[in-house]
Amino acid sequence: MNEINASQEIEIIAEGTNEWQLYQLRKTRNEYLQLTDKYLIPDYPITPENLEIIKTYRQYLRDFININQEAILKGLIPEILPIPL
Repeated sequence: MNEINASQEIEIIAEGTNEWQLYQLRKTRNEYLQLTDKYLIPDYPITPENLEIIKTYRQYLRDFININQEAILKGLIPEILPIPL
């Protein structure tokens, strides 16, 4: 049985354009989630209103792929909204 390392897996994904787009969107989504992690730290100076905006945005990011997956796999690539703050 052949094992597939991470670089081979990416090459396999890259063979299918729509799957590659899905992979790239997930990667971007994960980067935005990481960038907004700091806002959720209890000591971070953020207003309650802005904290709610960030929480809503993070939920949007989590839901984005699931809501758009069928369209993405058909080649329709939606844009992920940037961080709202």
